[in-house]
Amino acid sequence: MKNKLPNFLIVGAAKSGTSSLHQYLIQHPDVFMPDINKEGRSVKEPQFLVKDKVKNRLHFGVWNWEEYVSLFNDVKNEKCIGEASVFYLYFYREAIKNIKSFIGTDVKIIIVLRDPIERAYSAFNHVSKSAKENLSFEESLIKEGCRLMNDETLTPMVMYKSMGLYYNMVKAYKENFKDVHIVLYDDFSIDSRNELNRIFRFLDVNKYDNINLDTQHNVGGRIWKNKVLKRLFLGKNRFKSFLINITPVFIMKSIKLKLVNLSKNKVKPIKDQTREELQSFFKDDINKLSELINKNLTHWAK
Repeated sequence: MKNKLPNFLIVGAAKSGTSSLHQYLIQHPDVFMPDINKEGRSVKEPQFLVKDKVKNRLHFGVWNWEEYVSLFNDVKNEKCIGEASVFYLYFYREAIKNIKSFIGTDVKIIIVLRDPIERAYSAFNHVSKSAKENLSFEESLIKEGCRLMNDETLTPMVMYKSMGLYYNMVKAYKENFKDVHIVLYDDFSIDSRNELNRIFRFLDVNKYDNINLDTQHNVGGRIWKNKVLKRLFLGKNRFKSFLINITPVFIMKSIKLKLVNLSKNKVKPIKDQTREELQSFFKDDINKLSELINKNLTHWAK
């Protein structure tokens, strides 16, 4: 059974292209990663190695060892076995402890990093599609410190600032595992083929060009037209219950897509003052990270 466990992990960061990377990697004949199980449920982000941190906060995940092991039952002769769970980076202490305990130390780690300001705003827009985020971006940044403490069901994704403080996270992984590969979101977006080839070399598999890179996955951008419509469609209320009772599911979905959500081109840019405040907030962490990974990232704070 041991040889059917992961020998590499994509640990994050969230909203940094990890979903696209997952979908590209599973097209390689020597790579196995869980994707959709036999029941049609997505299992590409099991989050098992941080289950105690996220179990009550997510609608998806694998919460017991037997089910986690079963994710890899279909492994045949693939050389590389992996999984991608973005909260392994943020909850790095628990993740590292459990990786060593359940999988071992001889596992390769892939970390994708994005400009923390752009990542934070992308995460905000992602969470804002759900009923869990009713604050403005600025309000959410002010209240971030106590949000998880005050709501045990809230997704960790709302930690928009702290999830972008990468230095300690990356440092811990580099100190605990001998093979850590850093991918920068900008490089991956600009030249996905080249970055994939670098990852293939890191995983020690042959270069493979027959990968469809035309589709991006889990792309954000849609937002609600206003908070009233959002509360009506996502909250618990008589109007929603009435609509559900009289309207077929496919029509409800169509209403939400056509009348409620705006296209991705309508997302407003970050306010200048907010960006400046975040640049100041992240500056020291970015400088330390630049030195740690020997890559100049100071443009993130300018």
